[in-house]
Amino acid sequence: MSKREAIERLLNPESIAIVGVSQDFTSISGKPMKNLIRHQFKGQIYPINPKYEEIAGFTCYPSLLDIPGEVDVALIAVSSKRMMQILSECEQKNVRSVILFGSGFAEIGEEGERLQEEVLEKAKKAGITILGPNCIGLLNVKKSIPLGFSTSFETKEGFLSGNVGFASQSGALGFSLFGLAQEENIGFSHVINTGNQIDLHTLDCIAYMLEDGDTDVVAGYLEGIPDGEMLIRLAKRAKTLKKPLIVLKAGRSEIGRKAAMSHTASLTGSDETFQAIAKQYGLVTANDVDDMIDLMKVFSRGKQSNGNRVVTISNSGAAGIAMADYSEPLGLELVRLPNETQAKVEEIIPSYGSALNPIDITAQALKEQHIFTDTLEVLINEDEVDVIVIQTTFGGELGQKICKKVAEIDKTTAKPIIVTITGTAEITGEGRTILEKANVPVYTTSYKTMFAIKHLSNFSRFSRGQEPDQFEDGGVQIEENIDATGIWTEVRVKKELDSLGIKIPRGTLIKDRAHLQEVKTNVHYPVVCKGISKDVLHKTDAGSVKANIKDAAELEEAYESIVSSLHVYNPDADVEGILAEEMLQDESVEMFIGVKEDPQFGPLIVCGLGGIFVEVLKDISIRRAPITDKEAFAMLKELKGYPLLEGVRGGTTRDIQALTDALVRISQFASTHQERIQEMDINPLWVFEDGKGIAALDGIIVWKQNEETVAKAKPLI
Repeated sequence: MSKREAIERLLNPESIAIVGVSQDFTSISGKPMKNLIRHQFKGQIYPINPKYEEIAGFTCYPSLLDIPGEVDVALIAVSSKRMMQILSECEQKNVRSVILFGSGFAEIGEEGERLQEEVLEKAKKAGITILGPNCIGLLNVKKSIPLGFSTSFETKEGFLSGNVGFASQSGALGFSLFGLAQEENIGFSHVINTGNQIDLHTLDCIAYMLEDGDTDVVAGYLEGIPDGEMLIRLAKRAKTLKKPLIVLKAGRSEIGRKAAMSHTASLTGSDETFQAIAKQYGLVTANDVDDMIDLMKVFSRGKQSNGNRVVTISNSGAAGIAMADYSEPLGLELVRLPNETQAKVEEIIPSYGSALNPIDITAQALKEQHIFTDTLEVLINEDEVDVIVIQTTFGGELGQKICKKVAEIDKTTAKPIIVTITGTAEITGEGRTILEKANVPVYTTSYKTMFAIKHLSNFSRFSRGQEPDQFEDGGVQIEENIDATGIWTEVRVKKELDSLGIKIPRGTLIKDRAHLQEVKTNVHYPVVCKGISKDVLHKTDAGSVKANIKDAAELEEAYESIVSSLHVYNPDADVEGILAEEMLQDESVEMFIGVKEDPQFGPLIVCGLGGIFVEVLKDISIRRAPITDKEAFAMLKELKGYPLLEGVRGGTTRDIQALTDALVRISQFASTHQERIQEMDINPLWVFEDGKGIAALDGIIVWKQNEETVAKAKPLI
């Protein structure tokens, strides 16, 4: 059975066995049966516990093997120590889908981890698919099938079905979020908690939901990313289907990462890396539960925006100012209305109002409620406006009338209309409910509104975008059969860069004193001398760099000084020689390009300001390799230091195209040698005046070999 088929069965069972069920419906082992009865499950329920003969009118069986009919899904609520026995019974009974509620597995340490591995091995041999352990269960919202013990299942009002699918590694947080979202009239198709996810994991559930016809928005809470490549494939699939994929990733801080380990035994990666992957592949990221609900709300509506041009209508000048303050940092444009449209608005609003954006219709709308809706109808026909925001504090009967009219107008246009209603639930709640039931996104603060619009605009732009251009090597071929071992020092790295079409300074590696005498009169002075050794990577720290050497005499002196310094710094250093390299004089901007192999996502390419600024400012941009020319340029544009390349305040424009080409070629090199390359660092990389190219002044590559080799390498950033 495929994972998709297993999830389908878990969500749509016709017969359910509850192993370890209790007559106490307030207990964890009693709640699953109580919830199925409460929501009138139409299939067969088989309680299993040798202590009882019947529970709530249902025959209770001593074991799975005593059940007369077939069992689609087994809910297992017994201790972890009995798990192997229960799995054997599942195998004999031909039960192929199980949910393990119990804890006591990998989250408790080595002993639990061993048991978890044994359970998984047993299940695989028996052809059994497992959800959990250490999970609360799942909910098919459309069919009202709750399989688990979440408090959210105990609602007396039933579940609001809709088009949002949600997979959560955490049960408590996941179903709490579900309950809060339901209160805001957000409907769901499915909610699945994966817990320790020893078999089915969050990405499997997300993959199912993306293909589900009842699901238009997919969300996931992840403490760890079980498969980086799969996440990228799902992001690409989401783009093809035009379904937003919203992710709340936990474990962003060091403390958070440790907490995630103790919680569900998950390994979490660098948040910086995750955010870069999200941006590159169009994942919608949330920072907390409130963000997730706000995003579910705006995306479940199904409308997209044609851009980031926003207009806001408000009966409060201060509220309009708040919108304006939030728009710029969130990348939104409060668009200037065309004169003709502005004139139409001026005919509707009081003379003491403002038809400029943000539009202030004043409190006169208390008497003339049509002012709000008439202004809205003008704006929905304005092509220069992508999203319309209505801000109001009106409550009571007036607020309800305005909300009803807004809901009616919203149905007539594909343009997103977002409403902000500030005020207490007592005063404004009924109007807010009218909008929510009409599926019009409504928020309580200006920031929440603009945050949602930012992500709607970004996703709409990304989903409209064409597939990235294919990599074009420009005639440069990447050699695959290279000696990818150990540490490549500067000389070997520069040879590779030269083959990639990246300029390097002219230089000579002086191997010994005899060689020095041969070459000292042929060197192009002035030069810089550097000691080359895989055992001494921090040249400056070792005193093995001498600059501005003007003649042969100074070269001999520099040679002796560097050799001496290297032996003092590391007596056992294996010295390849002393590199005498032309000292470039042209004015430049120092950049760096790096590569890092991420355990989850593969080769990442990084760029930023170089030299000492790498570690001080950490102004960097990251992408997964390989990248296209457009993606490389976008990386540069993201840098705070990008104006230095453009020529800030009349400064010299740098050769941005040459730098972009270098990023593309190095990313292709990293991709070609993925799983072999550990780290690559080109720093500094000088960028000269536009048309004069770039030059790599230093570099290192660390190949995957052993821990000892990798430990010698300096960190990329």
